[in-house]
Amino acid sequence: MRKIFSVVFFLAAIMAAHSQTSVRGNIVNSETSQPLENASVYISQINKATASDTNGNFQFSGLGKGVYSLQVSFLGFESEVETLTVEDEKEVIINIKLDPQPFAIQEVVVAAAYEKPQQEETFKIDVIPKEQLSKTGGMSVMDIIPRVPGVDAVTTGPLVSRPVIRGLSSNRVLTIVDAIRFETQQWDDEHGIGINELGMDHIEIIKGPSSLLYGPEAMGGIVRFVEEKPAEVGTTKADVEAMAYSNNRGGRVEASIKSSKENFNWGFRALGKLLSDYFYDGFDFRVPNTRLLEYGAKGFAGINKPWGNSKLSYTFNKAYYGILDGKDIVKDEDGRIINIDSLEKEKFPFEIEAPYHGVTDHRIISKTTLLTGASTIKATLGYQNNHRTENEELAGSKKGYTYLDMILKSYTYDVKWVMPTMHNFHTIVGSQGMLKTNTNGDDGTTQLIPDATIKDIGLFGVSRYEQDRYNFSVGVRYDHRNLDTEESQDPSVFQPAISRSYDNLSYSLGAAFEPIEHLIFRASVATGYRSPNLNELMSNGVKLESQRFEVGNSDFTKETNTEFDGSIAYEGKEISMEGSAFYNSINDYIYITPTSEEVSSNLDPDVMVPLFEFQQNDAHIYGGEFMLNVHPTAIPWGHLESSVSTLKGQRSDNDAYLYQMPPTKWNNDVFITWDHLGQLTGWTLNVGTNTSFEQHQVAPNEMETDGYTLLHLGLDTHFKKMEFFLNANNVLDTKYLNHMSRFRSYEIYSPGRNISLGIKMPLM
Repeated sequence: MRKIFSVVFFLAAIMAAHSQTSVRGNIVNSETSQPLENASVYISQINKATASDTNGNFQFSGLGKGVYSLQVSFLGFESEVETLTVEDEKEVIINIKLDPQPFAIQEVVVAAAYEKPQQEETFKIDVIPKEQLSKTGGMSVMDIIPRVPGVDAVTTGPLVSRPVIRGLSSNRVLTIVDAIRFETQQWDDEHGIGINELGMDHIEIIKGPSSLLYGPEAMGGIVRFVEEKPAEVGTTKADVEAMAYSNNRGGRVEASIKSSKENFNWGFRALGKLLSDYFYDGFDFRVPNTRLLEYGAKGFAGINKPWGNSKLSYTFNKAYYGILDGKDIVKDEDGRIINIDSLEKEKFPFEIEAPYHGVTDHRIISKTTLLTGASTIKATLGYQNNHRTENEELAGSKKGYTYLDMILKSYTYDVKWVMPTMHNFHTIVGSQGMLKTNTNGDDGTTQLIPDATIKDIGLFGVSRYEQDRYNFSVGVRYDHRNLDTEESQDPSVFQPAISRSYDNLSYSLGAAFEPIEHLIFRASVATGYRSPNLNELMSNGVKLESQRFEVGNSDFTKETNTEFDGSIAYEGKEISMEGSAFYNSINDYIYITPTSEEVSSNLDPDVMVPLFEFQQNDAHIYGGEFMLNVHPTAIPWGHLESSVSTLKGQRSDNDAYLYQMPPTKWNNDVFITWDHLGQLTGWTLNVGTNTSFEQHQVAPNEMETDGYTLLHLGLDTHFKKMEFFLNANNVLDTKYLNHMSRFRSYEIYSPGRNISLGIKMPLM
């Protein structure tokens, strides 16, 4: 790892003597030719941002020879990406015309490897701006991710959830944060995604294994958290945002400051959340111990020179998640749940009490981009330390005792070479690797997974061929993994030492064709793989949260899949629609299933608990999504968004349904805007429904769920430079069981009505 750091900074040093030039440009409305003031212009190769002046003009200086991508965006207009080649010291002049689109589908330019507008990608990338969190009254990023058709979430209450992409979750979904693979203890369905909105600009979601650029184990897809851009050159910006929620009487606060000079930028951001237990049935029933305390901070500093840019960031985050423990749940004669924590005297308790998870994260990331003329080298190095503890109940102690103590350290590298363009071929080759160590700390009284070391190395190459109306892409990736575990020292759990190796060759093929303007056909086929995780290989004991005895199998082989995708999209001025279908064939799919047997608990031999086993069989998942957006020019103040997603997952040997597959969903939103009302400007009213259909296609012994429809309202407006948000989710206080909730087996309903109020205010 030290050698890699040395090479990167040595290359940066020898490039420092590059000649440099400047770029001037003008941004106007394509229909009226009027200049656009405060349009955002960003060049990722030098990590530099600026804004247009009153005449629509902008300028960058200090550029060396190379190929640059100018990302240009302005509210109410389609974003654009302009490719710029600097070959000598002459000033480069570029004029940019943006097309008006009051309800642009892609408000944020997709920051994919090729930095192309969405319509030029051979596979779809869904983009979720961070602003959606406040505009929808969300408490975490997992409140906005499931708004994408085909994406759902496995939840353990409203504050602990993780993404499901087309029926696949856990290690089958790859999470990328600040350009590195994010590693946490994601093998457990009670562990959330572990990421918050701190320092985030937007989220990108890629469905299926089509992208080979980010790492292995993306069988289901990729959730990519893209960090915020630096401040515009010559400015210092600071703001604060706060939200309050009625259902759990909680709130969150985020504050930031960032500044940029010609060759240097820095920033600091802090976040805090405090949320009590959630309610349904008005405020008649509090779901015990579903509270959260979270706080964190992120700082970064970067330099940009004619040779490129380099940036170093550090993130700290601490979170305490309450656990609704399965062993404590009993019902009275009326069928209402009684929980030990229900004896809490406060109606809105905030104090963290056992049982709970405590998660501490440290992340250090170094990103360097080197411009070498017609090509670019990108190197990202990362260190992550994820420390998770679980405290269980102990008489006479609110904090209980430490049941689990797990430390996960990950060292990652990612090097990409964006090669010179040759005959319309744009090629990227690179390598990624990871060293991951899992250690059980001294404070824990039990061990769920053994001490282990995992070593990864991957090599890949992806190429695109571009013409006026069609694009082709082809990619290949090789991955090798070594996994070594140590024999368990816990006398109550036998876990022998094992050593396993996994090799895999993946590929992807994609094509996009635009026969007429605005009509796009896409088709792709791609393969992926995933090695069994430590839980699936080594489980041999009782899980306290679910009160079941889980048994793994150390002989499991790797999972592989092949997914076929096809879509048709029309993106017009007044109407946009897209229909897509997929078929995912999975070899050696690993799943957990009840055996209908009971065995003695390894923690207390006198207690009998149900036996669950991990098993492996071939499976297939197929389905599709449809999206419709109507934004008529005759009604510029109105906009409609509608989407439907459906899928079916089955074992291939007996057609039995897979466990916890998302039901069919139908979402609708109507947006109404107006300019001003009194001194308040920029009004947007959102009225929408989220419909989940009944789910009867369930695995053996899995609980079925009924359908339901939830109503939500949203309103945001501006007063001078301040922005206000008012949202109401589940307006009718509907009682419903979410099929993706781990609480449904306890017959615990999801959150009732929740009203939120927020403000975002610039400080400078």
